[in-house]
Parts: sequence; C-alpha cells; structure tokens
Amino acid sequence: MPHSIKETICIGSCDSGLVDGKFMEGIINTIFWSQKNKINIVGKIRVNGNQIGRQRQVLFDGWADQDKTDWLLWVDSDIVLTPEAFKLIWDIADKDTKPVVTGTYFVSKENEKTLMEPFPALFKEGKNKYELEIITPIPSNTVIPVDCAGFGFLLMHRSIISKIRQANSGYSLFAEEEGIGDNYVSEDIVFFRKLKNAGIPTYAHTGAIVQHMKRFSFDVNYHNLYWNGIQKEIFIK
Repeated sequence: MPHSIKETICIGSCDSGLVDGKFMEGIINTIFWSQKNKINIVGKIRVNGNQIGRQRQVLFDGWADQDKTDWLLWVDSDIVLTPEAFKLIWDIADKDTKPVVTGTYFVSKENEKTLMEPFPALFKEGKNKYELEIITPIPSNTVIPVDCAGFGFLLMHRSIISKIRQANSGYSLFAEEEGIGDNYVSEDIVFFRKLKNAGIPTYAHTGAIVQHMKRFSFDVNYHNLYWNGIQKEIFIK
C-alpha cells in the first residue's frame, strides 16, 4: 500500500560520542531528498554512550513513549545512508504486511585483519540459540524474509511496539546473552528473536545496500584483489 504523505519518520542512532563526517553527510542528504519528495522525516533521536544494548533500549523507549512518529529509521554511526537505499526500503515497508524492513550491509568477524571476509548481516536461525545461518549468496535486488539482521539500517513501524512489549513485559528488549566460551547472543539478535516470538515478521531488501565503514589496511592483499577484480570486470569503478 502506498504511504500517506502524513506518515512521519524519526531517525535514531547510537554512538560513543563522536561520529564520522560520512555518516552525517548520508543523514543530511537523505533528509534533504526526503523533504523534496514530501516524505516526512521530522525528528532525530541520538543516544551516546558505550553500552550498546542499553543505548538501543533507551532509544526505542524514547521513540515509543515520547517521539511517537509513525516510523523509526535506525542508522548506526558507521553506516553511510543514501536517499536511493532509503527509498527502496521505504517503498516496500507497510505497517500491516511489512512493519520491519532492513536494508543490506556487510559485516565481518575479522575486523582487525587486512583482508576481511565479508558477509551480509542477514540471517536465518541456526542449530541452536548461539548459531545463525548467514543468508549468502543473497539474491539480487529482491525482498526476502529473514529471521534476524543487524540494526545498522532498519525501518520499523509503531504498530510493533505494543506487540513486542506485551510479549516481553518487564524485560529488556536488547539484553545480550552470554554463555560459556564463545557462546554469545548480541543485542540486535535478541531483539529480532523477540520480534519473531511476538509474531512480527522481518523482511530485507537486498538491493538497498549501504556502506559499512570499518578499519582495514591498504596492503598487498587489497592491491592484488582490487586490480585483479578490475581486470576481470568483477568490480565496478
């Protein structure tokens, strides 16, 4: 169903005190584009600190109880938002059929290596609570159902608030779960599982791809990968 021009959107972000200029440029460009196209981004919630689960809970509660816009667009402070990517998830989002829609960005378990192994932050449930199945390869420019994702670029409708709160009364929606050894469930995966248990579906748009800024080195691995990819026409300059 097409969106009403009266629907309102708030952008929410969490950070540790400082943000990158590319992050802010993406936010500003998207706000200006939205104004020209009569899409009502009317507010911004920022929560800074160093406890991400708690920050996300404060942001969610602030949106639910004080800001009260129809939609909340989560954008992490290491994501470069674009009007094109935002439009793709905005156009498919629907308060009744697709109340939670994520875009696509890539993450790695090897953030300090010089040649990180990337995979999309889109997941299906695995064999147990500590495992997830990565959805890869992802279909091109397609809307797919997912069990879990990241919070880096995520749009959600106000209709989910009462459902997820009723199903989790008195509990944090973002409480990390840590087991023995490497067993760990991050705050975003905890939230998506609570969404699913409340009967709320999540969809991903694999064409709504945004940059995820991480540290890596310009070394011989990167040099060879880049130029070999250009020669084989794998990469687009």
